[in-house]
Amino acid sequence: MKMKSGSLFTIFLAVLVAVSCSEREGTSQPVAYDSLYYEIHMGDRLAGKQISWQNDEGHYRYIFEFNDRGRGPFFDETITLDEKGLIAKQSVIGHNYLKDTVNEVFTVKQGNAYWKNSSEEGSKPFSGNAFYSSLESSFGGVEHLVRKLLSSPDRSIAILPSGNARVVGQQQETFGDSITLDLISLSGFDFTPMNIWIDQNQRFFALLYPGWFTCMRAGHADLRKSMEAIQKEAEDSYFRQLAQKLTHTPSGTLAIQNVAIFDAEGKSLLPDMTVLIEGNRISAVERSDELVLPEGTEIIEGEGKTLLPGLFDMHVHISKQDGILHLAAGVTSARDLANNLQLPELKQNFDNNVFIGPRIPVMAGIIDGAGKYAGPTEMLINNVEEGYEDIQEYKDLGYKQIKLYSSIKPEWVPPLTKRAHDLGMRVSGHIPAFMTAEQAVKAGYDEIQHVNMIFLNFLPDTIDTRSPLRFTMVAQHGDQLEVESEAFRSFVDLLKQNDIVVDPTVSIFEGMFKARPGEPDPAFAMILDRLPVQIRRRYFTGGLPVPEGMEERYATAHDRMLEVIKELFDGDITIVPGTDAMAGFAMHRELENYHRAGIPTLEVLALATTVSAKVCGVDNELGSITEGKLADMILVNGNPVENISDIRKVDLTIKDGRVYDPRKLYEAIGVEHYQ
Repeated sequence: MKMKSGSLFTIFLAVLVAVSCSEREGTSQPVAYDSLYYEIHMGDRLAGKQISWQNDEGHYRYIFEFNDRGRGPFFDETITLDEKGLIAKQSVIGHNYLKDTVNEVFTVKQGNAYWKNSSEEGSKPFSGNAFYSSLESSFGGVEHLVRKLLSSPDRSIAILPSGNARVVGQQQETFGDSITLDLISLSGFDFTPMNIWIDQNQRFFALLYPGWFTCMRAGHADLRKSMEAIQKEAEDSYFRQLAQKLTHTPSGTLAIQNVAIFDAEGKSLLPDMTVLIEGNRISAVERSDELVLPEGTEIIEGEGKTLLPGLFDMHVHISKQDGILHLAAGVTSARDLANNLQLPELKQNFDNNVFIGPRIPVMAGIIDGAGKYAGPTEMLINNVEEGYEDIQEYKDLGYKQIKLYSSIKPEWVPPLTKRAHDLGMRVSGHIPAFMTAEQAVKAGYDEIQHVNMIFLNFLPDTIDTRSPLRFTMVAQHGDQLEVESEAFRSFVDLLKQNDIVVDPTVSIFEGMFKARPGEPDPAFAMILDRLPVQIRRRYFTGGLPVPEGMEERYATAHDRMLEVIKELFDGDITIVPGTDAMAGFAMHRELENYHRAGIPTLEVLALATTVSAKVCGVDNELGSITEGKLADMILVNGNPVENISDIRKVDLTIKDGRVYDPRKLYEAIGVEHYQ
């Protein structure tokens, strides 16, 4: 996307001033702060910018914005530092990713720090030894934080409102003859260290999430691939070491004894059973009083607990750190429905247990139409022929499924689905803009992602669903969908006749439609106190901006989504639980929501195990605790058949015959285990 003339960049260039090296009041360093421009890419598409400069008063100024399929933030930020390099004053105005208003302020007055934003308001005594971390901001604050950390004796500092930041890694790299950069690994803001690139003046240079999001100083695009390779090796080394430390591989036979087994195929609970594992296979499943354990067997006592097949999350966009969250939560298989082209390598590392993470039985390659609402993918097409090429490339890379996205033209769907089917691939996705779900099914879809796409089938097909209207129109009108109507019943019959699978991801809409600023996201409220503080803060920012007087309608729209899921289930439509949200924890909530919808727990657990395995085409190896199958299973402290929320109490995860202690997995990423 080209930047329009008269852009903010042009306007601000006119007011940027040349800086000297003299000291100015309110800052901690000489004013050698060059004006810098950064480009933000979503995938390979130019999506936004960051502008950094210092004004005449010595304040640090930042403009930050990007467009991600009609969503995306805009921040106008001002930072003032004190003589120690700490933030003395900060303001951020604009809007957040979901276009809700941002007006954040931080000040230090008379020995106290004060802050206020959309979800927080507080104060603490301030003695000049803590750094404020804003809730919504550019990368300006991170730059000043890194500079402060590198000048601190132990490279750590307390964070306001709470927490602690630390530099846990630094490596210097030289590119060509003149550019030297440092890769800084920073803990305290995510489950695992995040990586920031800085230059030799300790200015922010880049943040790289290859294939998804890149913010990088303009004029240096030629360095990106080299930087990504270096960062990848640093990250890979970190995750390889975690796997070596946290994986237990039994030396001989492993037994889980005196345990209740969830029989996923029979949809029943079998009491007082023992399971034997040899290598990575289940070698026996017998009643405990009828099985003699081989000498030297490693025994896990299961009395009072339930043994289930490993769960399937059928809608992820997985990363290396997600793998730990998935296994700790009992998700041993995950279907990836859009990622960068490094996914085959990540799949191999998860499948072979080089990194801690679930199997990836199915990779789905995303294809979208080029344009301003295009998804963050390298596979953007301008015509059907380009789509054919991308489908073939995905097939050659080992992908089993194609995911079509919102900017695909409706007339492209029939030929693209036919080509994918000819290659033995399934087709699923969003319903393209100006098309209905009914039309997509008739054009060859095998599966529909997201329950809102079903609601849109009953709204005008003139809605531009490439934009956030695909959310807001459902929130505002979803309560009016009548599941007893002839139109809805006819649609369910169409899904049944065509063996359509539905992947609802209903829990993400719980947050979108019901969350309010300052209140916990209802999809995650029950686990937020277990999360690292900086991650926890993200779940109090609210969901979609709600027009005045429509709060109840938005909330009711989500309740209606649960009704629709129950109607689909009762109509014998195959439902698979996917999340498209925080790894692990979101899966638990998705299953709870299916039960809230009225689906019996035995059926809910079957959806997450044997049904999902069948949809992935791996039910001959996974999805049930059956002799001869691969040893993927979880030991739950409780009985999720009686109480579905017991699925949160995972005491042990076994994947490919290897044993993982969720308590230790969580500890490694700063998460508390269930109490």
